[in-house]
Amino acid sequence: MKYAVLAVMMSCAVFGQSASPSFDVAAVKLADPREPLDIHTSPGGRLTVTNQPLKNMIKQAYGVESYQISGGPAWLDTDRFDVEAKSESNPDRAQMLRMFQSLLEDRFQLKVRREQREGAIYALTVARGGPKLAAAELKTGERTGVFNGRTGAPTAAAISYWKQGRHATIAMLANSLEGTLGRPVRDRTEIAGEFDFRFEYAADELSSGDFPSLFTAVQDQLGLKLESTRGPVETLVVERAEKPSAN
Repeated sequence: MKYAVLAVMMSCAVFGQSASPSFDVAAVKLADPREPLDIHTSPGGRLTVTNQPLKNMIKQAYGVESYQISGGPAWLDTDRFDVEAKSESNPDRAQMLRMFQSLLEDRFQLKVRREQREGAIYALTVARGGPKLAAAELKTGERTGVFNGRTGAPTAAAISYWKQGRHATIAMLANSLEGTLGRPVRDRTEIAGEFDFRFEYAADELSSGDFPSLFTAVQDQLGLKLESTRGPVETLVVERAEKPSAN
């Protein structure tokens, strides 16, 4: 089944009241599965989505991870779409995200709600023996945060992965671990300050070779521990979603 390109002009006001910010022109169509996957914004208020399922678009528009999305139809993560949208204004990032949300609400009849649900999380705590963290060295103009990398040829499977912190807080580390593990990571270390660190871990838990698992690396190299537990997880519940209308 082929979906027609949907293009409409969006109004900025409804019955004299300001509406949610929206793109001036937008088009949605079924994607060519041979195209590369991409979601990006460009200067001048342009949004381009290529070969993406609705679930990925929801992640980007609402600022959540896959594990935070619940409900919705079976095709949410399978059917892929292209989107081209443009605003005549010069919106900032926050406005672009709200425009993206409005587009999904309009074209996919998307309806969501946020709620707290009990779910699986990791607690980041101090391991026995205490933390092994070096205070950050002051370097003017240096990028701060937790950066990810890998070893091995770019065209082959990774041999190992690494994380490096520069002037990084434990909250930054927890956020980076959350992205890697696909589960919320709560900082329960009560450690303040900024640190420099680097640790390397196995790319494949089943064939780790000379590298430890991520959990072992965090404990042995940082003196911290990831413990599986349960806790509240902010969840985006998809109450309704429909495919764009076909001719």
